[in-house]
Amino acid sequence: MCKYLFTLILSCCFLTAGCASNDESVLIPNEQTIKIGVVGHPPMVDEKNIEFTELELGAVSSTSDTEFHALFIMPESLEEASSARFAGFYKNVKYPVFFIGSTKSFYPFIEETLTYSKAPSTNSGMYATGFINENGQYKIIEYGFKNDEQTEENLKDLYSRIFNTILTEFAPKEYRSRALNSSKYE
Repeated sequence: MCKYLFTLILSCCFLTAGCASNDESVLIPNEQTIKIGVVGHPPMVDEKNIEFTELELGAVSSTSDTEFHALFIMPESLEEASSARFAGFYKNVKYPVFFIGSTKSFYPFIEETLTYSKAPSTNSGMYATGFINENGQYKIIEYGFKNDEQTEENLKDLYSRIFNTILTEFAPKEYRSRALNSSKYE
């Protein structure tokens, strides 16, 4: 049963892998700030309107659903983040969780009987996987590098695409409306 479920979820991941936008522009006007909780070291990005808050993994489940627009689990924290005690949090939190640097998609983080080190690699070439449970439906968005090359420039572009997704798909409706109606070059 577990193999069937894993195959089904993995298939869904491949179907949604192409859904990440390749638009190079990021819709973050100067007066809007995206707040992202980070477990691990915050990434280096060019955007000035991103506010990272470093968190210990144990404290993540006690944060408010309105405190952040998203949560990043960085590569150095993936194994610990796959502990069964956090699976319920990932399945129920109201903002997306992005597993950065994961070669194993989101499955080891929501399946209580699996850890990151024991999960099979997806070999999909994706570097980051976003996960959110929207009204009982899992939404997965995967991000890869342009031309499958991991360079500093491509990494910054990948983060820009993630920020754009957070703003356009997951930020509160009134926040998105203000942001999309403002000029990004103010």
